[in-house]
Amino acid sequence: MEIKSGKIGKDAVVLTIKGRFNIEQVESFETALEKCAGSKWVILDLSAMNYIDSSGIGSLIKAVNIAKNEKREIILHSIDPAIMNVFRLAYLDKFFSIRTREELAKLFPGAHF
Repeated sequence: MEIKSGKIGKDAVVLTIKGRFNIEQVESFETALEKCAGSKWVILDLSAMNYIDSSGIGSLIKAVNIAKNEKREIILHSIDPAIMNVFRLAYLDKFFSIRTREELAKLFPGAHF
């Protein structure tokens, strides 16, 4: 897994996750999130993520819960259709804040998603 980071204004960070998100990458993901401390929004671009296992899903859930406690928001976008089906089957599409590129463009004018 590869994680790229970019800022949108002063309050938002985009983390682009590429490749497989499994137990071996959980620590890298959590380290990348720690570097986003202080950002009101963390946007996870999952367009290049082609696999996620239960450890990766658990890490996403943990990140969302921590963010909620800190009055921050994690937004997911551009999810692979096969991964989105897994989220739907587990009702995680209701738990995660999932937005389209168009919705993000309205929330963050001038940013390119």
